Amino acid sequence: MSVLCLPSVNYPENIVTNKEMVTFVDKYHKSVSHKKTAIRMINNTTIEKRHVILPFEELIKLDTFGIRSELYERYAKALSLTSAKKALLNSKLKKENITMVIVTSCTGFMMPSLTVHLINELGLNADTIQMPIAQMGCVGGAYAINRATEHCALSPNNNVLIVALETSSLCFHKNASRLQDFVSDSIFGDGAASVVMRADEAYSGIKITATKTFIINDTEEYIKYSMTDNGFKFSLDKDVMYSVKKVAPIMKEFIISKLGAVDKIDFFVSHTGGKRILDEVEEHLFLKPGTLFHSRESLRLFGNTSSVSVIDVLARHFEGRKKGDKGVISAFGPGFTTEIAVGEWVSSA
Repeated sequence: MSVLCLPSVNYPENIVTNKEMVTFVDKYHKSVSHKKTAIRMINNTTIEKRHVILPFEELIKLDTFGIRSELYERYAKALSLTSAKKALLNSKLKKENITMVIVTSCTGFMMPSLTVHLINELGLNADTIQMPIAQMGCVGGAYAINRATEHCALSPNNNVLIVALETSSLCFHKNASRLQDFVSDSIFGDGAASVVMRADEAYSGIKITATKTFIINDTEEYIKYSMTDNGFKFSLDKDVMYSVKKVAPIMKEFIISKLGAVDKIDFFVSHTGGKRILDEVEEHLFLKPGTLFHSRESLRLFGNTSSVSVIDVLARHFEGRKKGDKGVISAFGPGFTTEIAVGEWVSSA
């Protein structure tokens, strides 16, 4: 069985607070009819700050797709390489032992892929398998973990470097004035996270024992991008807030089939989504109070960092876990796609 090692998470230095977002809405969108509603929703996110690649005053000035793409490539290479190096060290593997690199990123585009850059800069083998993932959104981190599990199952010599990189701030548009624009602008943050999955159990971490993926039909409008001359324009339908209720029965059935019962869960690694999403997960899966503490802390301190968030939350669970603890990793994204894995904590000591 494959084991997730201690992750490495890397955030840019610039910070945007929700107080700044309220000031922005009040200054640039005085006349919109839903301004008061937007400010109330921003204040209710529970997010204290988010980290972004540029100071907020520079983000406001962003215009063309070309400029945004240049910034994406520059910061994607730097942030991802830093986290990847540390994750590789954490895994106690040699670089020659990595047989696949998975990169998940939905907030920019590069060709050659970021996988090529990392293979070159880390000095990995020339025959390392690449899996760049560009369209999975917030579910990308869990999607990568599940695909890595499948690769590791093929051979005890297979080891996977997973990298999640997001620059959500490059999707910011100063003139966008829909209520959903204000809400998404106050939730998403930038960052990078990396984790190595080893095909052996010679490491303390989460041993993945089973995975599952599924979508809700006819939900393509829930989470999507529009391609514009000024970059990706993010759209989030209000119906997405009710999606967890629809997927919860499938998730519960899977968890019960693998762990015996939902109340057997010792830890739950959930991507941060937003306060409402976490509340829905807790309610509809009947989780014990405090089960999603690390997810809520990640949201409070860094916002929703899309595919990065589930790896950030995973890293937080390395404190205080004990051998034999059983748990779940899950995330949601466009489609409406759910990726879920179950496993248990193992120790190499």
